[in-house]
Amino acid sequence: MDENKNNLPETSKKGNIKNADDKSKFFSFPNSPASNTMINVVSHAGNLETFANRLESNSHSSQLEFFTPPDGTQKNLSQRVKYSTDNTETTIHLDNIDLFTKANKPLKKILTYTLVKLSKENVTENLSQDISIKFPLEDFVDLGCYKTLRTARQAFNQAKNPLTSIKIEGIVRDKKDMKQITDSGIEVLFTGAHIKNGIVEIFLNKRINWEVFALQYFSILPKTYFSLSDNAADTLLNIVMLARKRLNDIGKNGFFNMSFKTMQQILDLPDEKLTKNPGRDIKEPILNAISEISQMENGDIVIEPIFNSNGNIIEFLEEGYAKISLHNEYLEYFDDLAKTKKNKIESTIKKREEIAERAKVKVLASKLEREVKD
Repeated sequence: MDENKNNLPETSKKGNIKNADDKSKFFSFPNSPASNTMINVVSHAGNLETFANRLESNSHSSQLEFFTPPDGTQKNLSQRVKYSTDNTETTIHLDNIDLFTKANKPLKKILTYTLVKLSKENVTENLSQDISIKFPLEDFVDLGCYKTLRTARQAFNQAKNPLTSIKIEGIVRDKKDMKQITDSGIEVLFTGAHIKNGIVEIFLNKRINWEVFALQYFSILPKTYFSLSDNAADTLLNIVMLARKRLNDIGKNGFFNMSFKTMQQILDLPDEKLTKNPGRDIKEPILNAISEISQMENGDIVIEPIFNSNGNIIEFLEEGYAKISLHNEYLEYFDDLAKTKKNKIESTIKKREEIAERAKVKVLASKLEREVKD
């Protein structure tokens, strides 16, 4: 299990980066199972069945289950899926698939930034009042996501309807506890959104358990994410998510690997058996995304593509992978998490051994007592 927000470097217990974000290369980013599920489903809204098949093939611990739509509802208009992992069962309901596919490009980065801002909010107190996230529209320009306020406004207005249409329910297993994401059944995540006087405001549903849904665990997201191309940004976001699952590799080696099969899944690239030009349609997008991230991160994150340059596309996908090496602040952050995780595991093992030893002593004492009586 991932470590909690107490382990964020240079942050408060609420997950806020100290001394303002301007001085840091990265944002604090919610990296909880349910919120990651929501990002994955929304990101692949236009091609969920292909994503589901690849997910089950690439990750044996995760699966997507599709619900039969109600009578009179076309499957391509409404989609409800349950995403299951070892520790979560999360159901995502997208009322209008067409709405999500048309706005998918701006929606992904705006949704990601909404979660970044969510990590700074106190959403567990004063729930009798409306709770919302506020930030300047200009943030999107400053981050390099859009060139002008006009295009940023257009993008937000395009993403606003699908953003406020995402519905969710589910459970998260934390050790022996089972916690509900919502108070009662399926709920919309964001109840409204608007721009007023240059300030974006997104309203949060008070019936969502936001701590369970998104604020259990945190990672760090490079600010460069917002200025990257769509493929590179999707790849970097998934690297951040995957890094929390690869703490043992990072703690031991300073790097971890991501298969090209997984990148094909992340980027919604075509099937290698169906495309007539796999070099252009599959190989180039993967290698270009890797190159763009490495150049933008300037030595902090180095991604080396490992593959046989003389092999065919099948070999490229089956055996090729990206070697992701972390340096400087990024390595320090994940290395600290790896050490914390290792210490927790060792502490748990020690406690179990002590309990087992006490049980043995108790059994032996009971046996000796019986022998004395006999």
